[in-house]
Amino acid sequence: MHKRPRPHKISFLQYLGAGLAALILLIAAIFIGYFIGFNQAEEDLAAERNQTQQLVEQIKQIAAIDESYVSAAKPKISRQEMEIRRLKKELQALLEQERLREPVKPQHEYAPKDKEAVPPPAATRPVRPAGAPAKLVIIIDDVSYPRDVKAIQSTGLPLVMSFLPPSSRHPDSAKLAQEQNRYMIHLPLEAMDYDAEEPLTLRIGDSEETIAKRIDTLKKLFPKARYVNNHTGSKFTADEPEMEKLIRVLEKGGIQFVDSRTTAQTKVPESSRLLGIRYIGRDVFLDHQDGVENVKKQIREAVEKAKRHGTAVAIGHPRPDTIQALIESKSLLNEVDLVGIEQI
Repeated sequence: MHKRPRPHKISFLQYLGAGLAALILLIAAIFIGYFIGFNQAEEDLAAERNQTQQLVEQIKQIAAIDESYVSAAKPKISRQEMEIRRLKKELQALLEQERLREPVKPQHEYAPKDKEAVPPPAATRPVRPAGAPAKLVIIIDDVSYPRDVKAIQSTGLPLVMSFLPPSSRHPDSAKLAQEQNRYMIHLPLEAMDYDAEEPLTLRIGDSEETIAKRIDTLKKLFPKARYVNNHTGSKFTADEPEMEKLIRVLEKGGIQFVDSRTTAQTKVPESSRLLGIRYIGRDVFLDHQDGVENVKKQIREAVEKAKRHGTAVAIGHPRPDTIQALIESKSLLNEVDLVGIEQI
């Protein structure tokens, strides 16, 4: 006798088979969808890359058009561009110089290539008459910036500031001078050998008209100036005809030339005598050697010369050593009268 199949077992197998078939179809659908989506994404990415490439090409075309336009317009503005570039380079150089700036040394006045050179000698002068007061003028050269003025004023001494004419390096020097009760002009004159010449330096061969125009400009910039001394000038001051022209122009403008004596070959005494003008020259450089004690030694020499001859002119620079030495030498300086040039 055969047994009949159990209906519930047949039904279970059928359900199981149907479930497996459905799972297979689901997995197949997922894979098909993935590949379809991947291909679509690839197509989208390709479209985006193509669009980007088109944009890049358009930018290149625009840049090429702009470049050709600039090239076409360049001749009209080339001088302006060159001037702007020059000023930018000069400004960068100045900023770098300020960053690395060392205190000014006076050798640039008389021997810029020889740091060991001693100053040219002073002029020979008679001994002071008995009973005459001893007067000393101390000129501080190369005054150009507010920090220079502040340093000089910190001494509390009646020093004479000699200002360089304004330039792109120190545009405010004339304005600073006009804030002072007394000052003079540190006039740039041609040197034998100097790489950092000031703009509008007067040079050998300049006509008297050129010199007159320059001095007239300086009189407007420095309206209270009654004295000038030379900045560098070892070549110019050694040429007698050139100095005659300059002194003649200065005299017409009511300005006296003070010889910084940056060369032993100076012809300023001869030119002054020829024109009937009293000669005034530098006796001592205060700071041609580094160190406070060296400067103090030069201050002592200046005081001794003032006592010996009745008057003396010393020249220094707004260097920290010089300023400190002057402050520490106040008792010594009390032995003479510190005065302006107009008082000697």
